[in-house]
Amino acid sequence: MAKKKWLIVGIDVGTTKICTVVARTKGARLEVLGSGWTPSRGLRRGVVVNLSETVSSVKSSLEQAEEEARSVVESAYVSVGGAFMRSRNSSGQTEVRGKFNQVSTDDINRVVSKAKKLELPADYEIIHALTQSFSLDGQTDVVNPLGMSGRSLSVTMHLVFNAASVVQNIVNAINKADIVVSGVAMQQLASAEAVLTEDEKEMGSVLVDLGGGTTDIAIYKHGYIHHSEVIPLGGTLITKDIAIGLKAPLDEAEEIKKEMGAVFAHSVPEEEIVEVSEVGTGRHRSISRRLLCQIVEARTDEILGSVAKVIRKVGIQSDLITGAVITGGGSLLEGLPERAEQILGLPVRVGYPMGFVTKNDEIFHPAFSTALGLLRYAETAQDAETTEVTKSALLGGPRATTERLKNWIIDRIG
Repeated sequence: MAKKKWLIVGIDVGTTKICTVVARTKGARLEVLGSGWTPSRGLRRGVVVNLSETVSSVKSSLEQAEEEARSVVESAYVSVGGAFMRSRNSSGQTEVRGKFNQVSTDDINRVVSKAKKLELPADYEIIHALTQSFSLDGQTDVVNPLGMSGRSLSVTMHLVFNAASVVQNIVNAINKADIVVSGVAMQQLASAEAVLTEDEKEMGSVLVDLGGGTTDIAIYKHGYIHHSEVIPLGGTLITKDIAIGLKAPLDEAEEIKKEMGAVFAHSVPEEEIVEVSEVGTGRHRSISRRLLCQIVEARTDEILGSVAKVIRKVGIQSDLITGAVITGGGSLLEGLPERAEQILGLPVRVGYPMGFVTKNDEIFHPAFSTALGLLRYAETAQDAETTEVTKSALLGGPRATTERLKNWIIDRIG
């Protein structure tokens, strides 16, 4: 297998699975050459708790993707998440000092630096500084003020920060799999790149990524992230409750959830049964499928209720014109979109990855949304590397953080 410099690689490091995707650009779209999937060992709610097991899982996923792509991967963009993730909107203001009162690169760098100055929790670091909009002498929603005339320049930004050790341990795991980390992206930002349309981002929508350990939320309006948050509840909660309620092994509870679980328990006929093994003895028992679905419904309502609480807290439900897009491995539970519409009070669709070319249709699945979204994030970030840092920052998203992230990673991995 040859080393190929033009490869774009994303590694989604999740609580229940690790996905690796290898791609190349093909016109305006990305062609996926190979993918790998393996159960995630060593993480809990997006946080590394056993480094050696995490490294082993990363290597397994990577080897599958390399074999299918017939290429050797050297570097990758990596997802980060976990219950320690925090975010805040911030603003900065400065006088325009450019010649003839024209906004210069230095003016933009200065106002962005001011917006990024905030008190962080102890041992936290900013991982994203996403530009929302600029204002010039009171003129709002300026996309690119460079060269415009004015006296007072302002910017609003969405800052995302995480515990430094959480990010560092994920980087360490990837490094120990002999891969250089080119950049990191929070999971919901990556997923949004794969499943949201530009119209949805512009008109207002909420992305809900139902993972194993957490549920990740990103609220968009006017084309940018207005709010992001991580709820420490995910599909694993449902699986564990099934295992406890049915006295079944965890692996079997997961399969039963996927194959027989449904959100509307009352719609399941009473006579339907499910065969389960008993923990310890291995004896098979017949239990009511309705009982199974009652467990699924209760835990799903808890997760969706937490999402609804976040939306109410942010206070822009009326601005979410296009509704909610639910993605991730937990999004395909029977009846979930309909139940989400009831609880969230918004139109809901399931988010499948869009705009990729591949011979393997199996990866067009919500479980691959973050991994595939990392490819688009990486493509944008790599394009930004050929531009000036300030021009990159104007566009928000990956461009706003590429150079800072590169330096951040280099400082730590040598």
